[in-house]
Amino acid sequence: MKYKIVDIPPKMERYYGVGKMLHPHREMIIELLEAIPPGQIMTMDQFCQQLADQAGTEAACPMRTSHQLKKMAEAVELAVEEQQIPFWRVVRKNRSLLNISNKVFAAAKLEDEGIKLRYGPKGDIFCE
Repeated sequence: MKYKIVDIPPKMERYYGVGKMLHPHREMIIELLEAIPPGQIMTMDQFCQQLADQAGTEAACPMRTSHQLKKMAEAVELAVEEQQIPFWRVVRKNRSLLNISNKVFAAAKLEDEGIKLRYGPKGDIFCE
């Protein structure tokens, strides 16, 4: 696996403290996504913490993780991925869907898995 472990940047120490941060590789993210059972969701914070725990670091970079999830969502939308990686099972802290181009697809997948959704007035979609 091509992940990278770095010192937590000084500007992020107030959130994560001093220590090491994981820059996860795509395969690590896919492995953890596939471990989330259908019908369950995980917040981005929980997802990053599990990645960090697996790597033995204090944190996993949320920006790099989010970027990888968005790339996976785009690949599914463009039908580049042969298998569908369940990126839709990771949501924001407030339980809204990630800011991806194919939110409607993600919402449909969550509903298919039995997750109840609520639609906000500004177009946000929330998991109940």
